[in-house]
Amino acid sequence: MAAQPQSAAIYYSAADYDPYKRMMGRQVASEAFLKAAALYDPSPELAVYGTDPAGVKTFEQVQLRMGAPKTRTYRGLRPGDLGGLARVGCLYRPDPVLHEEAWHRQSANTRAYSLTGITHTLSSAGAQKALTQYLIAPYEEWDAIICTSHAVRRAIDHILGEFGGYLAERLGMGGGAPRPPRPPMQLPVIPLGVHTADFDTTTKPMQAARARWRKKLGIGDKDVVALFVGRLSFHAKANPYPMYRALQRAAERTGLKLHLVQVGWFGNDHIERAFKQGAKDFCPGVKCHFLDGREPAVRADIWSVGDFFTSLVDNIQETFGLSPVEAMAAGLPVVASDWDGYRETIRDGVDGFLVRTLMTPPGLGEPLAARHSTGLDNYDNYIMIAALNVAVDIGQAADAYATLASNPERRAKMAAAGRQRARETFEWKRVYGQYRELWGELAERRRNGTPRSTRKPGTSINPSHPDPFRLFAHYATTTFTAKSRLKLVAGFDTAAWKSLLENPLLAARNPLLPTMDEQLAIRAAIEAAGTLEVGAFLQAVAAPRRDIHARALPLLLKAGLIEIDERAEIANRAGPLA
Repeated sequence: MAAQPQSAAIYYSAADYDPYKRMMGRQVASEAFLKAAALYDPSPELAVYGTDPAGVKTFEQVQLRMGAPKTRTYRGLRPGDLGGLARVGCLYRPDPVLHEEAWHRQSANTRAYSLTGITHTLSSAGAQKALTQYLIAPYEEWDAIICTSHAVRRAIDHILGEFGGYLAERLGMGGGAPRPPRPPMQLPVIPLGVHTADFDTTTKPMQAARARWRKKLGIGDKDVVALFVGRLSFHAKANPYPMYRALQRAAERTGLKLHLVQVGWFGNDHIERAFKQGAKDFCPGVKCHFLDGREPAVRADIWSVGDFFTSLVDNIQETFGLSPVEAMAAGLPVVASDWDGYRETIRDGVDGFLVRTLMTPPGLGEPLAARHSTGLDNYDNYIMIAALNVAVDIGQAADAYATLASNPERRAKMAAAGRQRARETFEWKRVYGQYRELWGELAERRRNGTPRSTRKPGTSINPSHPDPFRLFAHYATTTFTAKSRLKLVAGFDTAAWKSLLENPLLAARNPLLPTMDEQLAIRAAIEAAGTLEVGAFLQAVAAPRRDIHARALPLLLKAGLIEIDERAEIANRAGPLA
């Protein structure tokens, strides 16, 4: 019997979901996910995690703008609200960095809820370090990191295999050849989605937009337009040189007037100059246009201007490649590099053409990794040098461009195939359904599985952030235990207690310490008993507040309001407090 699909609490920070401040694939994909939740999640209430009440209101407004039912309600969960997450059953973050959430959950009940995230780039040091945490942090089999492509899954397996092997050897795990540990969580492959209706260039408004854009850019009726949408970055996305050279050859071969419309944004003036001067130097026979893709008005209908789409990505920061799928939804044949996730979305010869790529052999990149890890090269330099070690076949790209430019019938056939593939495979309604099925499957695993992360008594919840009173226990002369005796210091009545504990030197308004009323109740309990054993005193306190009251005793001793006689503990080696 299949698991019942379910929803998840959605981690929300506006910066993670806004694609117009910085036109990054991660933000574009995350915004589309939010729209899928608005349109296709059947839950009458969605939980929003990690934000304040104002953020929940912003989330609600975004959802309504995206088409969510007006009757749906939204419940905010502040960071650390483990009980709230347990009631929902699952947390979704739009990134793969969940180890801190796993440690937070460890402080309560690892079976209480599932953690899910999604991969984006795997080339940054931060992302790779987060992956190594999959073997260390208290993840469970009811957690999942969604891989957007099989290429991503293979890269994750590589990192975890090498790091797991290192741990096994370093820690001497097992006899003979050590067996590398494997991550407990699930690593399903689910592609990014598109809202295909948003890219439908067959509608009257989009047809009107096509005429408007082509007139504005001076594109004739018989001219052919190659379209690129994405970051305009030669070091961090795609070096335009192969595209420029190939388009120039195609223009010379076909005798057609070709245009290249590049839609995106430049990180700085140096990059902008390189792109624009490169267009003049390497494809003088092609009319080149640059548009700012951060402008919503441009993003809305620029897909209509093209006759085919191209993206010759050569960068290791790419993982899935959303723009070619958007192009297929728009009915544009695609010419793309045969690179990571691209080859899983584009069917060569059906939806478009994949262009051969070549990379420097394994083993020769160790100096690159070392310079990056030691700080000699920053991330931008690291991925730029790596990209310069990747070649895209210019001749094959030119053949593809010439074929599409000179053959409208071939373009139309590929356009129809791509549009159908986008609807059947990448439509967000289907993809979001896969997310809900995954969340339901994880709930089944929680109910039936056995936690791998169990904490032994006397150990810290998180070894990286241990209990300071255990870590630094040897700093002090002594401590107190259940057999230690409490006694009031004479000369301080209730008013004096209150006044002293309100002094800025001693006052600490923190949920880990008792309230003023509770501290005065401690005074009353000790006064009534004369002398009182710590263990007996704490047993009289409600269990949820017991540790809080225990932490108050050194504060009262610091203030000189009580005495703690720990000599009985030293003599008798009494047990722990509770």
